[in-house]
Amino acid sequence: MKTLAPLTLVSLALCTPPIVAAAEQALVLTPAAAIEIPESKGKFDFLRIDSQRHRLLAAHENDGTADYFDLLKPRLLVRLKLGGAVDTAVDADSRFYYVSVQEAQRVAVVDAASLKEVKSIKTPGPTDAILYDTKNHLVYVTHDAGAEVWVIDPVAARVVQSIAVPGVPEFMVYDADADRIYLNIKSRDSVAVIDPSQNKVVASWSTGPAVQPHGLALDAGKHRIFSAGGTGKLVAIDTVTGALIESIDIAPKVDQIAFDAVGGIIYCAGTDRMSVLSTKGGKLTSLGTVATAATARNVAVDPDTRRVWTTYTDGKSSFAKSWLPPP
Repeated sequence: MKTLAPLTLVSLALCTPPIVAAAEQALVLTPAAAIEIPESKGKFDFLRIDSQRHRLLAAHENDGTADYFDLLKPRLLVRLKLGGAVDTAVDADSRFYYVSVQEAQRVAVVDAASLKEVKSIKTPGPTDAILYDTKNHLVYVTHDAGAEVWVIDPVAARVVQSIAVPGVPEFMVYDADADRIYLNIKSRDSVAVIDPSQNKVVASWSTGPAVQPHGLALDAGKHRIFSAGGTGKLVAIDTVTGALIESIDIAPKVDQIAFDAVGGIIYCAGTDRMSVLSTKGGKLTSLGTVATAATARNVAVDPDTRRVWTTYTDGKSSFAKSWLPPP
């Protein structure tokens, strides 16, 4: 485990990038706690929340670490040296974290209690997005720049199946109610629907005006998914029919989005700014944008506090920063 540099809970004034436009000065989100990692220059990839243990799980790709933050303090718990981590899945009872380590072509298994790597699972190629299916207790990880999703049996610690998908995969989410995996296909402007009981693609839905879709989020209660295109469009799709419901403008170059089910709010993290949208009344409405940073293209929402978290580097230090949601 890597020896840590001293950590600092910094003032918001020090870690908040300048506001990039006058229109973005409207009070959309209220700045809250921020945590600095000194002498850390690498950009992060996907963020996840472990709600049971109240942690932010940050895949720090360029630093080659998985960074784990305590959301109650808040503070950095540990930086675990794994290699180029890009995403994290949490199993049903939070006993393990499954971390996709891209260039090393593996999934690292981390004990959630000790925060130490306990197992390594080899994959046939570089990995990207990852999730844990709470029903069949299997791990699904995408082939970065490939056209497969690998199915991993975490008990046997090996890949047990490969699912062919219709193009280059991006982010994916699991719908426990429908027992379906929804996967953005960025090369085909579509969402592939995977049935885990068969481990095959059973449908493909167009993302319409949202081209090169990256960010994906699920509103399970309203049977909708939201897919964010790289050119500045977000679409809502009905998960019962696969029909496009509506679209709306968002920040360009969004990589990750997050849905606050309690507030009915979507956060879309793009370069330098984050779009904030309401879904109330079954309609997408812009609440404005928040200035962030060039590398802050990831976002996660703590379901307990509804705080919004993102991570970025200013070239000297890295930061995990939070905001309070709209009132």
